Amino acid sequence: MNYLDIPVPNRTQHLWRYTPWSKVHPTSVDSVPKIPSSKVTVNDVEIRTNTTRKISSIKDISRVFLQESNNSMHLIKVSDTSPVNLLEISSNEEQSICHIHVECTTSGSLIVKLSGSTNWLGLHITGKVAKNCTLSFGLVNDLSKQCTILRCEDWSLLRDSMLEYGELSIGGSRIKNDIRTSLDEVNSSLKQNIAVITDGSRHDDHHIEILHRSGFTNSSLNVSSACSGKGHTIGTGLLMIEEDCDGCDAGQVFKNLLLSDTAKAESIPELEVLSDDVKAAHGAASSSVDREQIHYLMSRGFPKEQAESLIVEGFLVSCFAKIKNNDVRQYLIGALTANYS
Repeated sequence: MNYLDIPVPNRTQHLWRYTPWSKVHPTSVDSVPKIPSSKVTVNDVEIRTNTTRKISSIKDISRVFLQESNNSMHLIKVSDTSPVNLLEISSNEEQSICHIHVECTTSGSLIVKLSGSTNWLGLHITGKVAKNCTLSFGLVNDLSKQCTILRCEDWSLLRDSMLEYGELSIGGSRIKNDIRTSLDEVNSSLKQNIAVITDGSRHDDHHIEILHRSGFTNSSLNVSSACSGKGHTIGTGLLMIEEDCDGCDAGQVFKNLLLSDTAKAESIPELEVLSDDVKAAHGAASSSVDREQIHYLMSRGFPKEQAESLIVEGFLVSCFAKIKNNDVRQYLIGALTANYS
């Protein structure tokens, strides 16, 4: 199906309820502009697009649009010969697109950093974690404050594999994320941890789908957001367990700190469970900073603003505490700490 054949989604659809397609399209919704590729470096060495992207089987308007606007792709092979691979996606063009496909056939780690002064970035990451492999994946969005971001991810986990996933989202002005993971074979596991900071008028929309297609698979999703100014964070989680998938253990939790009267946080976890012998849980909570904690720090000499920053930083750092890979965990925490320094 071509982009122009797909109806523009309306806001009654779960995926587009809070961020309309017209707000993240780089031009007008009835056009498909040709958009140049982003610059990609791996461990400070620039790499060129080395293959043509396969057409996505998901007939989603975002994925089809990115495919037709730029069909080149970077193939990244994760190897255990390097302790950590740092992949940086950057652009100073008006608009830019990047397609990354990750092949993990041995256990390893990959950190992705988004940077540059582009006004619009389209990013599609696809990946497959092979049998008996563990991929530790980290992503830091540190793009310029005026950037609009359209980001899709599609992950497939095979037998006895694990995806350990961490993300820090601090860049851009309007961000639409659509992250989907499929646990395709028995004993595959996903641990997903996302920290979001929305300040000023930043709008950050995370839609996260986790599909259990096999029995005895495990997933956990933890999204922590700190919202200040007129910032608006949205987290919609769709956890699905198919029929005949007994033995699954899945959960998702959304936690929000509201730091001003004008900040907004909307969290909507959803479950769709079609098997009987499973564990499935979800939850969401929003609150302001505990005044007793601020008073405690101020009584020990911290100014009020610094006391609040320390509490918020600690709240977000805890999101990454369970990431086992030390390189990925320290990189995410370092980027978060630098934001508050």
